[in-house]
Amino acid sequence: MINYVAYRKFATLKNGKRVMFRFLNEQDREALVLMFQEAPEEDIRFLKQDVKDQKLVNAWVDNLNYRKVLPLVAVDLETNRIIADATLHRGKHAAKHIGEIRIFAGRGFRNLGLGSLMLEELLNLALQENLMWVKAEILADHKKVIKAFRAKGFEHKCLLDDYFVRKDGVTHDVVLMMRPVVKRDEAEF
Repeated sequence: MINYVAYRKFATLKNGKRVMFRFLNEQDREALVLMFQEAPEEDIRFLKQDVKDQKLVNAWVDNLNYRKVLPLVAVDLETNRIIADATLHRGKHAAKHIGEIRIFAGRGFRNLGLGSLMLEELLNLALQENLMWVKAEILADHKKVIKAFRAKGFEHKCLLDDYFVRKDGVTHDVVLMMRPVVKRDEAEF
């Protein structure tokens, strides 16, 4: 079982910057709100929820339940600011063995390997939490993200036409990608 309070992992990004991964806690309210408030609209328009809505972000912090959602944050060790948020949402009922992954990294921390590191950590956490599968819904236009997930063993399962609708009414196709938590070549030795 994971010690959610004590959990810490450290990593170095491609630019040499050091970051710490830990779980979101109640003291992170202002830092999480700030990260999303500072994000340009074009960076958040493809997220499932309106992260600019402070009430929504406050509700996440007020209702932390690590048995339902594991909210992993990346903290810049130099500034002590939250720079990324990644979540592992546990499925319910017949899908309780499946986790859904979502990742958001602040603009200044993209293309530095942060997203891949967070994805790898979520996969490790999914294993520790005894999940069998993880899935991600990725906009079909986001080819680099799809390629990064493929590099971590995710497979394209289906294309969902017009599945995502932006605030302005524009629809986008979504690729459903999945991966077993323990890949066959990892399970055997």
